[in-house]
Parts: sequence; C-alpha cells; structure tokens
Amino acid sequence: MRSSSRVVAAVCALLTSGVAAVHPQTLQVTAELTTRNVRTEESNLASIVADAVRAADPAAEIAFVAASSFNEVTIPKGSATPDDILKALAFRTDSLQVLKLTGAQVRQALEHGLAIHPQRHSAFLQVSGITVTVDPSAPRDRRVVSVRVGSAPLSETKIYLVAMPAPLASGALNYDRIWRRSDVERDVTGPTGEPMTLEEAVRRYLASHRTVPVRNEERIVFRK
Repeated sequence: MRSSSRVVAAVCALLTSGVAAVHPQTLQVTAELTTRNVRTEESNLASIVADAVRAADPAAEIAFVAASSFNEVTIPKGSATPDDILKALAFRTDSLQVLKLTGAQVRQALEHGLAIHPQRHSAFLQVSGITVTVDPSAPRDRRVVSVRVGSAPLSETKIYLVAMPAPLASGALNYDRIWRRSDVERDVTGPTGEPMTLEEAVRRYLASHRTVPVRNEERIVFRK
C-alpha cells in the first residue's frame, strides 16, 4: 500500500492546477507515475486510466480496468505528454461498455481480482468511484472487508452502472463467472455515435480534467 501523499502528488501533476502546461500537449509531472505493481496493488497511473473510463459515460458510478490492460510503464518526474500516458495501455483500441451490476456482483468481482494475492494476477482490478478495504490474511473470497461507492457503503442489492473495457465486459479472465452478456447495458460512444476506445477516453480525460481538484484518497487499502 502506498501513502496517500504519493498518489496525490502524482495525480495532481496531471489533473490539478499543479500541472504546468509547458505546451498544449505537454504536462509537467511532479512525481513518478507507474504501473509497476499494477497486478498486486493500486497504481496511480492505472487510477488515471480508470477515472477516464468512468468519465467516458456520465452515468457510470464505478469503473473497472483489469491489470492485463496495462503495460509496465514508469513516467519519471519531469515533463510528459498524453502519448507517454498512453504507453501504459496494452490494448488501446478496446471499446468501452457499461454494465448493470448488483452490489453483490461488484464485491464478487473485487474478490476475484484478489483471489491469488499477493501473487501477481492479471485479473486484479484497478478501480474508480469506489474505495475498498482488504484483509489479505483472510480466506479467499472473504478478503474484501468493506466497499464504499462514493461516500456511501456498497449495497449488495442495489444496481450500479459499471464502466469497463469490452473484453472484461465479455467475461475475460474468468469474470464470466460473475456477470453475463445480458448484464451489458450499453456501449460507450463518442460524439459521432461511434464506439469509444480506451485511448480516446484517456485523451479526452486528460484534455478536460487538468484543473479538477484531486481528493486525498487511497482506493485499495490493505490492512496490515
């Protein structure tokens, strides 16, 4: 688990007034961004991508992006461009979809991503819109201690709109044990009505959220 100050410092470099526009396509990164441990823990760079996926559909409350969607990339302190951020994406052309999932399904998905923790797992989920507390010493399928959606506790019976890349929505990485194609509510589309890709979502997010205040949060917290 990383300290919240590291996450905030890194994300602030891209999303807040702390970002210095050296050029319309250049950002001044004031702390390291990385996907180094994306398969075992929250990644500050992957969190930006997850935020972009959630922002791509205004109604989405939660976003999931599996660790398998990321390359291992580290962006050092200094200047960076959106293209540098996009190097973290293993599958840029994946389209996005929104699913209607119960709170119980959301919890099951988080448990699935934690199934072999602390081993590296392609199914580990990077998240947006939620905060998760995990007991890594608990038995498999009982490691998620609590989940909050925004400021509210997760309701097992409530329906949530969850955005994610289409392969994950189709049940990749054994997520078909948790949801079905019938849970897909809609495709995420761009201004022209064409399916929005992961790359497009990230570019749009970086272009339009440079002055959004950052919340001081840790999304995936492991109890010690």
